[in-house]
Amino acid sequence: MVKQIRLIGTGLGHSAHLTRAATVALGTVDVVLVVDGDADAQRTLVSEVLQRQPLPRFAEATTPLSPLAREGNSAAYGEALLAGCLDALGDLTPDEQIVGILVPGLPRVEAAADQIAHRLADHFGAGVEVVPGLAAAQLLAAAHGISLAQDDENVRLVSAEGLSESYEPADGVAVVVGDPDLRCLELTDLYPDLNVYWGARLGRDDEVLVAGRLDELTVELPAACARAQAAGPPLLDAYIVRPAETRARPGPAPWPALAELTDGVLTLRPVTTEDWPTVLAENNDEESLRWSLTGERLTEAQARQRAAGARREWVRGRAARLTMVDRATGRAAGQLGVLRMGPPEVGIIGYGVLPEFRGRGFTTRALRLVADWVFSTTSIGRLELGHKVDNVASGVVAARAGFVREAVLAGRLRNADGSFSDEVVYARGRP
Repeated sequence: MVKQIRLIGTGLGHSAHLTRAATVALGTVDVVLVVDGDADAQRTLVSEVLQRQPLPRFAEATTPLSPLAREGNSAAYGEALLAGCLDALGDLTPDEQIVGILVPGLPRVEAAADQIAHRLADHFGAGVEVVPGLAAAQLLAAAHGISLAQDDENVRLVSAEGLSESYEPADGVAVVVGDPDLRCLELTDLYPDLNVYWGARLGRDDEVLVAGRLDELTVELPAACARAQAAGPPLLDAYIVRPAETRARPGPAPWPALAELTDGVLTLRPVTTEDWPTVLAENNDEESLRWSLTGERLTEAQARQRAAGARREWVRGRAARLTMVDRATGRAAGQLGVLRMGPPEVGIIGYGVLPEFRGRGFTTRALRLVADWVFSTTSIGRLELGHKVDNVASGVVAARAGFVREAVLAGRLRNADGSFSDEVVYARGRP
């Protein structure tokens, strides 16, 4: 009976890519479950690592793991894979209690292997242990004789799709593992001076390495990839993308540092992770839901996420989110935010007050405080806010805070039932 399933990382598929811990773990395995369809390659790898006989028994699943990495974890494929693994383990002897699964350092394959290991563990009532191999990023950097990060560069692992669709040099160093289609070449016209360090079959006699500017590798890189593929499976390729120089991320400057704003009655302070109950309460109040765009309640998880993300939005200059605090009691009274999501140097304001604090002028006070702060500390020259045409109280608050009614935009704001309401727009300019 299976007592433990061990996921053993193999880096980019060479025996030298196993850590000492992974080597020791492999030596304790009774059965190697092959779920990627390449039993011969895994048998060779295990033989090189253990250097002894007999080797663990190999049990090969009838459904390969690699399509899962390419096509996504569909329910149908997951069930077929589980059935194939159970069939492969159907003739275990009483002494075969530890099953090992060799996992290359391809992120999607790692995720799929983890899922199938836990499903097998649930079936057998066994435990799961993960023993990582060497990381592809470090292996590749060492092969090229470079440091992975320089100075204060950011380094992150991204998918090939993520690189081609959203990467910017301001993101820093990107590491991609498993990209036989070389999606990095799609960035050539945008960022021709990116430095690329590519490699496959690392540590083998037929190791293939290529490095250079992206625009100079449009022919050489595909040719190198073809040579590596022709050398035989497995092709576990990886590459590092590094900007030629540090570039500032486009977008607004961070909001100025702020401890608090106060007029003696009300205090505004930046939202923190501890403010999630206020975020939850303000968004789920019946009056707030009435004027919302969807009418959907916020979950606790969503409220926690919003509160936790406020600091990031502040630093990136996207939004200054503030908590209103009743100075007399120290209790949170609501939320106010200034967003940069329109034309340059324009701030969009949104706000909400908890029911027990309404009718005390807190929103008017908050709008005056935040307007004075924005105009005195940032380059923003215009603040705007809007409300659905029937939300008269919101317009009264805006006017009292010095905002001038400017227009009515027909059918601009969605209602919970799918219809649309006119929006009344107010603005206040720099004095």
